[in-house]
Amino acid sequence: MDNLETRLVKDFKDRGLAKHSLEWVGTYRLEGINAAESLGLPSITNEDWRFTSLKDFANRNFSPYISKLLKYKKPKLPDYIKNIDGYFLYMHNGKLALDYEYPFLVQGLEDSFDCPEVKKVLLDSTSTKNKDFFYELGSAFIEYGLFLKVKKREALDKPIVVINTYDSEIDNKFLNTRNIFYFEEESSAEIIEYSFSELNNEYFLNKTATVYIEKNSKVEHLLVEDGSKSSFIFSNLKIIQDKDSHFTTNSILSGGQLIRNNVHPMLNGEGSYSNILGLYLSIEEQLMDNYMFVEHLKANCGSRQLYKGLLNDSSKGVFHGRILVHEEAQQTNAYQTNRNLLLSDSAQVDTKPQLEIYADDVKCSHGATIGQIDKDALLYLQARGINKDKAMLILIKAFTDEVCEPIENPILLDAFHKIVNDWFKKSKLTDLELED
Repeated sequence: MDNLETRLVKDFKDRGLAKHSLEWVGTYRLEGINAAESLGLPSITNEDWRFTSLKDFANRNFSPYISKLLKYKKPKLPDYIKNIDGYFLYMHNGKLALDYEYPFLVQGLEDSFDCPEVKKVLLDSTSTKNKDFFYELGSAFIEYGLFLKVKKREALDKPIVVINTYDSEIDNKFLNTRNIFYFEEESSAEIIEYSFSELNNEYFLNKTATVYIEKNSKVEHLLVEDGSKSSFIFSNLKIIQDKDSHFTTNSILSGGQLIRNNVHPMLNGEGSYSNILGLYLSIEEQLMDNYMFVEHLKANCGSRQLYKGLLNDSSKGVFHGRILVHEEAQQTNAYQTNRNLLLSDSAQVDTKPQLEIYADDVKCSHGATIGQIDKDALLYLQARGINKDKAMLILIKAFTDEVCEPIENPILLDAFHKIVNDWFKKSKLTDLELED
């Protein structure tokens, strides 16, 4: 059958992607395509995909995108991004578009395969427990993206702001990107990844970001996915943490016809901690599927998952959260929470929290809720002279704001509030706006 999967495998072979000037890169790509073929495009018979059908997606005719970047013009950004005091990096259709001087190393991934850190990250076998077709496909087609490294004991004074833009060149195309963020010992930084499409193009974006954090380092990460509402976005975020490292990631998802958001922290050093936060904001007929797989490999580590969904119209959300505690990961503290607020009678959510524990000295919990606006709370606010629209907005903001509580950096916190408020305005939940 000539579906998307078989066409991509054929293109891989026709382009000879298993050949590269560095032998290990060719081997890595070949292993990726072989693994993707072996896994096959996920179906609802796969337990990790039981709530999301890819049947319609699989029959679409996306052809691989080949970069044609010749001249780049900075995009028009919303004020809440443009006004951030940060180190701005511009990525256009997967390639680094503008090159400035920064207090850290950054270059296109295609120019970085000879860097030992890139090889280390790509070949690291920390875990094989989260096999994913789209991650393996990304390994097969690895080329576009960036490599960024913060040096040992470097504490960046401003956030790194990565702007990802997509234009008509990728209409009906398959675009594959891989970003690698490497933080050496005792470093600290904040990263904001902002992705958007200036046009409502239909494209297949397969993106992976790997964050490698060496011991005693601290990283805060804010991901904003505001791609075309006609796009299909498959995102993998993999985090590898060493001893006493601290990582916080907060994802705000609002773009895409279909988004699969796969987050996989690997706590591979004693004393490490992960905050995995997210907010999925869906309207019309969007489908947002979130798969969280937090893996505790070493003792005395902690993690917290808090994902919230705000769904309107006929949109659909999925949350599948899994915590895996290995036998040697004693004294693990791991908590998982998923809460969903349905703003219409036709919106729906499927949620599946899951614990898999092989150690006996742990504290782990999970929970999930699905509901609508609390009528008693709404009545309470109205009884105190607040009109219904404003009262609803107060309750919705209280619901979304909990997700950002663990964020420490004030710049990231301010960006979170402004991005969510902008979504309220664009989605026309009410005609009102609230001050932070």
